[in-house]
Amino acid sequence: DFTTLLGNEVTESTYAYASKKIYRIPLSTTHTYPFPENKDIESAKKNFLWLGGVGLVHKGLDLVLEAFAQMPEYQLYVCGDVTREKDFEKLYWKELYETANIKTLGKVDIGGETFRKIAQTSIALIYPSCAEGQAGSVVTSMHAGLIPAVSLRSGVDLGDFGVLLEDNTGEEIRQTVRSLACMPNNELKERSRKAWEYARAHHTRERFSEEYTKFVTMLESSNR
Repeated sequence: DFTTLLGNEVTESTYAYASKKIYRIPLSTTHTYPFPENKDIESAKKNFLWLGGVGLVHKGLDLVLEAFAQMPEYQLYVCGDVTREKDFEKLYWKELYETANIKTLGKVDIGGETFRKIAQTSIALIYPSCAEGQAGSVVTSMHAGLIPAVSLRSGVDLGDFGVLLEDNTGEEIRQTVRSLACMPNNELKERSRKAWEYARAHHTRERFSEEYTKFVTMLESSNR
């Protein structure tokens, strides 16, 4: 009779065939961070992050690795347990471990110092996933003040602060990275702050609880 959905309008559209009433619940987060007010934007604009869980091809890591392997002037941090997918690791061994501008850190505690340092010294998340409900890695990165450069299927609204990857191609990723790196520092800082503010307003435990309570209350009322 009813469906709850972690996602945005794009995610919801993929379930339209079911003809059910859909209630969108904003994805929560496990960690929040203070806004990186003192970030060195000029230095950070050369550094980018890919953050994700299992399903490395599904989440576009292959595309990101291939793109950055052709852009030695930009640094990529890879945060994800690539060792769990041995075939992928073997195929992309050179990019993962033998390419100077790509640093593979494996699974990283997003509440730990390593992630905080990466967020402090990087400008954006690059995440060309082919399908998500609402990507936790995107929400987490926005909470950390990173600009999201993500696919439409990430399920996260980008407002006027993010960059939409429309085609998820290597060339588009390269163009996006270069475009971000060439933006004025004050524009990058403004985008960073807007991303952080959006995450704080829409993706917290408190907001999740409020919206889910509304849903449960609706169910209770409809059964009286």
